[in-house]
Amino acid sequence: MVKLHTRILVSFVLFSIKHTDGQDQTLLFTGSNPSSPPGFNLPTGNQQCTCVPQGSCQRFSSSSPLIDIRIVNMGTFCTPGFEYCCDGTGGNVIDGTCGLRKIPATPQPTGQASYGAYPWQAALLTTSNNYIGSGVLINSNHVLTVAHKVAAYRNGGFKVRLGEWDARSTTEQYPYQEYQVARLFIHPNFNSQNLQNDVAVIRLASNVPISSSPNINTACLPNSMPSPQTRCWVSGWGKNAFGSSGSYQSIMKEVDVPILSQTTCETQLRGTRLGQFFVLDRNSFLCAGGEMGKDACTGDGGSPLVCQNGFGAFQVVGMVAWGIGCATAGVPGIYINVVNFLSWINQQVTQMV
Repeated sequence: MVKLHTRILVSFVLFSIKHTDGQDQTLLFTGSNPSSPPGFNLPTGNQQCTCVPQGSCQRFSSSSPLIDIRIVNMGTFCTPGFEYCCDGTGGNVIDGTCGLRKIPATPQPTGQASYGAYPWQAALLTTSNNYIGSGVLINSNHVLTVAHKVAAYRNGGFKVRLGEWDARSTTEQYPYQEYQVARLFIHPNFNSQNLQNDVAVIRLASNVPISSSPNINTACLPNSMPSPQTRCWVSGWGKNAFGSSGSYQSIMKEVDVPILSQTTCETQLRGTRLGQFFVLDRNSFLCAGGEMGKDACTGDGGSPLVCQNGFGAFQVVGMVAWGIGCATAGVPGIYINVVNFLSWINQQVTQMV
């Protein structure tokens, strides 16, 4: 059971061996202790959906003190060997290939992501390989993330790793790929105190060869917000519990969480130490989770919250922003509401310089 801490922690990055800036801490993984894995210096619509045998879901395949969060999964929505599948009443695939997994799933321990299950996941690292946070690949040369993870790197000093799964291993089926950053766009109204408008776009210095990289793909951008109670997924390498009892994960983890209405979310958050007068910024944030034993947790700010549309493609509807404790019943996690920033995101992606 995840213990609720007595205070809200300010945006702390996984890994707490050295500070990479004034706020975030970074932990270098060099040993074999599970609390400090090595590798890339990690931190220690009305759709009808059901669980079906893996591989049988038809895929569309046309050619403020706040805390960062990570994955806690004490039980999956579908039993092992099954996957969550929705009918065709959802939105459209953006480019016909985004949001699709290219590597067949393999059996994994509960809560551990199968290799290649989240090919859009990006690890943001300092040039000395300290983990900063996560992001999501949205086209061949742009990564979406949260501003509070990269605001300290406006002048450079970080890179993007794609295709990673096990941070301790260098012998995975397909190698990870690293990219230099050509430009960083941070939302002009980003507020580092309350994390409003906490959005950033990273332009890579070179294009990612997506078609020839089985372990790398883009996530689709969303057409709209999913309905409340839609089951969606978060993936990352963060802690498996809140506070000192938690340890960082070298192999990517996953957890399924339900989308909550913003009214329900605000009501539940008012029952926490935020108090009865707390008002959720509904433009900046959406909420998901609130189930015992399932949550994002310390360290993975920027990790994508993805939902399958009616064609089986995954759309990034949110990014891990903050929360209170981890995996406590009735206390949801807070994510950036990607839908409300689509116009700004597209403006940055289409800029020529």
